[in-house]
Amino acid sequence: MSDDLVGQLQDDIQTLIDNLTAPASLEKSRIRSVSTSICRRWLIDRGLSNLAHTMGVCPTLPALDNTSHVFDIEKWKHVEFYTLGGVSLEGFPINSIYRPQFGFPGNPNFVLPKLKEYSPAKFLNRKCSFGQRTWFTTENVLRYMANKAGGVHFDTKREKDIDRKIDVVREKYTVVSEAGMSNEAQSIQLVIAGTFEEQFDFCYLEMISIAQSLCNVRFDGKPVVHKLRLGEDETGFGDDILLGHSHHRRIDLPN
Repeated sequence: MSDDLVGQLQDDIQTLIDNLTAPASLEKSRIRSVSTSICRRWLIDRGLSNLAHTMGVCPTLPALDNTSHVFDIEKWKHVEFYTLGGVSLEGFPINSIYRPQFGFPGNPNFVLPKLKEYSPAKFLNRKCSFGQRTWFTTENVLRYMANKAGGVHFDTKREKDIDRKIDVVREKYTVVSEAGMSNEAQSIQLVIAGTFEEQFDFCYLEMISIAQSLCNVRFDGKPVVHKLRLGEDETGFGDDILLGHSHHRRIDLPN
């Protein structure tokens, strides 16, 4: 039985890779529907933890450690929006996207986050995004995308305050490249390096990051999938998007 589940996990990882690299542009509908449902099955629904328990192994997920960023934001209150990310678009490593509070002199001096291994529970509990004076965890984002934004279900009801705040932040801030800027945008556009034309809110960036971490899941320190090569350069997203966490860099955004 566990061999069958390992096979399903490997198949799902391959699907995530295909979803993140083909076609040549990242379609948000594919991120929302395919990546979200797979990540929910293995993380929210505890498929990964249950499989690991059956096998007698310890599962870990590699992701960027932003503990110092969380500490600085809570101490100095100098940021109105922040999202960790940890993705690669067109070969550009993107993480730690933020917008300083109006009137704050200079930019926050965030250190470059390093890769860390998380248990599934700690991975879901990590604070990944900030807005409306509220931290959103990886689990908050994944549940929202799965249950509210159409990843698995589409629901306009917002019983929880956290979901209402995610709505507000998604509408207020958009991450774009210079090629994706729009003079008619109703949101605040946070411009980063690259020429991609898609416009992403923080939930989509975090979903890409969650999917990448799942693709690199380890059992007792050993990758479930030993080598992931992501295709040709024409994909526009680099050759090692899932294995290049250590190359991510901070993107400073002006007021």
